[in-house]
This record gives sequence, C-alpha cells and structure tokens, in this order.
Amino acid sequence: MTGSLTTRRVFGAVLVLVAAGLAVASTFLPAYSVQVLANGRTLRFESTAWVVERDDFRDILLLQPLEFGEPAVGAALVMALAAVLAFRVPAMRVATLLGAGVLAGAVWSAVSQVRGVVDRLGDLDARVPIEVEQGDGVILLIVAAGIGVVSAVLHQELPRADRSADTGEGAVIHQIDDEADDTDTPPYGYPVIVEPRDG
Repeated sequence: MTGSLTTRRVFGAVLVLVAAGLAVASTFLPAYSVQVLANGRTLRFESTAWVVERDDFRDILLLQPLEFGEPAVGAALVMALAAVLAFRVPAMRVATLLGAGVLAGAVWSAVSQVRGVVDRLGDLDARVPIEVEQGDGVILLIVAAGIGVVSAVLHQELPRADRSADTGEGAVIHQIDDEADDTDTPPYGYPVIVEPRDG
C-alpha cells in the first residue's frame, strides 16, 4: 500500500507542475475579445491578462485587460514550489491545496469579469450588434484550475480506508458450547485431570 500511495503522490506532483504551467501560459493567451461590425468595417478589441493586443475602439469603448494574471502566476508559483519541496518537507503538500484554491479564485474572477463586460455592453444603446467572446486564455485557465484541484488532492497522499472491517476478513469467531465437555481441550492446551471422588 505504501508503494501505491507514493506513486500516487508522485503522479499528483507531476500534475501539479502541469497545472502550474498551464496557468502561466493562460495569462499570455487572449483573455477576451469584443467585436463590432459597423459600416462594413470590423472593429475589434482583444487583450491578454497583461496587455491590450488590439484596440480599434480607442476612446469609444473603455475596455481593460482582465485582471487575473498576477493571482494565476502567484498560484502557479506556490503550487510548483510546494510540489518540488514536498519531497523533502512533506508538510509542504498542503501548499498545493492553497495554490489550487487561489487558482480557482482567479478563474471565478476572470469569468465574472467577462460576464461583467457582456452586461455592461448589453446596456449600451448601440445600433449595431456587439459580440463578446471569452478567449482561449480564460478557457485554459479553467482547465488549469480543474487539473490543479485534482492534482492537489492526489498530492496529499490521503490514507485509504481499511476495508477488512466491511468484508469481515480477519474476524475470527469462536463458539462456546452451553454444556461443557470434559474431553475438550481447554484454551491453554492442557487437558484437565478430574480425580474421582472418594465415596
């Protein structure tokens, strides 16, 4: 059982590193985009978690990058360091749960911000349709958070439940007769010598 648990812990550590890498990569991909088709011309806004890649609206629409880059990278660093240091300090495995929690919070923040942009642009009295798309950066961040949570749980090396109690294995039941028999051997293995009474 110890070998299987150690294998699971190593597998969890590898997945933690994968999740951390995906989280960092997600911050450099397009987070969301806004597109408007007006007078035969396509106006587009596109940004990552750090910078604006394209802004054809200028001052017409005040749009900003989604702010999930710093928490995503911070969570990734915590998870990666915890996965590496846990081989020397087992208590560091708890930090992978902390990093996964921060990563999940970054996902919630990013999705909420995209939803906020959709609602804000929907309230505008625009004569042309405005399309808002959630970019690959947010999608990859969601995937990274999912892998991060699963890998953090695997990395904890939780003890398995003892199934012998459920299956009844290992239980020995001795039956004791109501009427004692002198010919039976006592539990200690020595026969009892009964002397006849004088009479």
